[in-house]
Amino acid sequence: MLTALGIAFFVIAILASIGLHEMGHLLPAKRFGVKATEYFVGFGPTLWSTRRGETEYGVKAIPFGGYVRMIGMFPPKPDGTVRASSTGRLGMLVDQARKDSEADVLTEEDRRRTFYNLTVPKKLAVMFGGPVTNLILAIL
Repeated sequence: MLTALGIAFFVIAILASIGLHEMGHLLPAKRFGVKATEYFVGFGPTLWSTRRGETEYGVKAIPFGGYVRMIGMFPPKPDGTVRASSTGRLGMLVDQARKDSEADVLTEEDRRRTFYNLTVPKKLAVMFGGPVTNLILAIL
């Protein structure tokens, strides 16, 4: 019984850590006006979700991470330019991610609220928000 309780506590602590890490990304993004459409702990099929405002919050079946989906994570590819660094496996992954993000139909208002339109310091604040949250948790 005590072992099962310990395992349950460990899983809950890990999920809380993941959730707080992702919140470290979400809060600065929303503060800077980026439209965040999803905040999930876990991957795979959705177990539970609710929508508050423009963001869907939820838990997915595989508890090995989480994500915050913000519009405009990848800037549109400039027309007519091909970079040598865009070739190979990594370039294919980036191109696929860009193509997937362009599949969203963005209104003119949404285009102003994309991640790629942030200044560099604001982008860094959003990107480092999660790891900084982990450091604060480790100190506590």
